[in-house]
Amino acid sequence: MNAATFASASAVFGSRINAGNHRPFLNNQGQAKIVVNGKVLSTNAPAALRYDEWKDIDREVIENAQQRLVGIADLISGGLVYNLGSVGQSISMYERVSDITPAAISMSGLDKSDEDRPTFDNVSVPVPVIHKDFRVNFRHLEASRTFGAGIDVVTAGQAARVVAEASESMLFSGSAIQVDGSTIYGYVTHPSRNTVTLSEQWTASGKTGAEILADVQAMLTAARADLNFGPFTLYIPGAYETVLDNDFNPGTSDTRTVRQRIMALEGIAQIRVADRIPAHTVVMVQLTKNVVDLAMAQDITTISWQSMGGLQEEFKVMAVWVPRVKSTFDGQSGVVVLAA
Repeated sequence: MNAATFASASAVFGSRINAGNHRPFLNNQGQAKIVVNGKVLSTNAPAALRYDEWKDIDREVIENAQQRLVGIADLISGGLVYNLGSVGQSISMYERVSDITPAAISMSGLDKSDEDRPTFDNVSVPVPVIHKDFRVNFRHLEASRTFGAGIDVVTAGQAARVVAEASESMLFSGSAIQVDGSTIYGYVTHPSRNTVTLSEQWTASGKTGAEILADVQAMLTAARADLNFGPFTLYIPGAYETVLDNDFNPGTSDTRTVRQRIMALEGIAQIRVADRIPAHTVVMVQLTKNVVDLAMAQDITTISWQSMGGLQEEFKVMAVWVPRVKSTFDGQSGVVVLAA
């Protein structure tokens, strides 16, 4: 996820909680201000940070989030985002649709074809808040300013990292959160996912490039059987990346790597390393809205408030979003999981 993609998502989907109201800053005259819709306004809210200090925090948060978001970033950059509109929406709903019978073929066009309509049902998904809190004591803040150093933003970056990691884990493995029977499913936990058995780990001694290729071909076959034809993104754990850089046919004039041979398969668009994917699990996803999207009320942002009579500045790095891994009414899925 590059900075431009992250900024674009923030502009379109961000600030659903009017984050500017929760980010007061001190101007050069020591007056408390907020920025709302690009306008600088006065506020009665207590402020401890300067504008440049907020910029330092935001930069660290964005940079750390970018490093850890892989699957979520693919949804955002691919336009697979459903705007919830408000953080007050704690449940997101979408419709599953069945197919209809085939069209008739005749010479006159007068024969009656089957008159049917697709069947619909509603699926609901809880929308959680993913967040991490930290605090800065007023003495630490003043000390950093006194000695000419900027605000320590390391903790802000760490908070963004764990929020991003939790979001990625939710995308791949779902969440234990349930609301009125609604469940958050991930790629490897969705009940309609297609599964292919991994007979031997890709890192196993003696595992050949041809065998790895056969595993991916079996995944493509499973997806096509459910009428999903790509393009597909292949997510692999970090331990498998080195394996893909091995020679596909070692000791021969074929100089292709295993990665290059997989990428030559029809339908494989990209291979991505996702470190929150379960060990020795490979996931193949058709990144289209009928397969998966991200219901978003608030992208990653930082808010603050004061406590202890102003002696403590409290911070929360948070996002309000949920991946919606989908299937059709008939149980067809564009997700294939290769696992033991």
